[in-house]
Amino acid sequence: MSIQVLIIGLAGSGKSTVGKSLAERLGLRYVDGDQLHPRANLEKMAKGTPLSDENRDEWVANIIAELQLGDVVIGASLLKRPYRELINKTINRVHFVQLYAPKPVLEARLDAQVGEFSRKALLDSQLAIFDTLQVHEPGFIVDATLPVDAIVRKIVTEVKAD
Repeated sequence: MSIQVLIIGLAGSGKSTVGKSLAERLGLRYVDGDQLHPRANLEKMAKGTPLSDENRDEWVANIIAELQLGDVVIGASLLKRPYRELINKTINRVHFVQLYAPKPVLEARLDAQVGEFSRKALLDSQLAIFDTLQVHEPGFIVDATLPVDAIVRKIVTEVKAD
């Protein structure tokens, strides 16, 4: 059985933390979606500039290419439904797991993050374009305020049941 999981959500939702833990639990490789962005996108985000749909085209193509390599867990925002629909149409049996947390929780987490660039400047633009995972999409929404172990257990149960 092929296992390809996309941990999706807004900045600060815990995609990397949950994704790494899930990959370890399932014995799969983990890929951070930021590593799949072209350099120009990373430079824009570093300046706090939101990406356009055109900026994301190569990124989504890179995610699809990574999924085509086999079993994997990828943490990537994938905030818009059309990106997810393209992935789902191209890759059979992908699981989308959307991590949800209220905006104040996300802001607090982003305030505490240390990294290449601050995502807090991008949060409002992400909220403006965010499409919640729909029932017809292959996946489910998880409360990102739960402990990581509880989130991972839920994902493992759902993915293995499919």
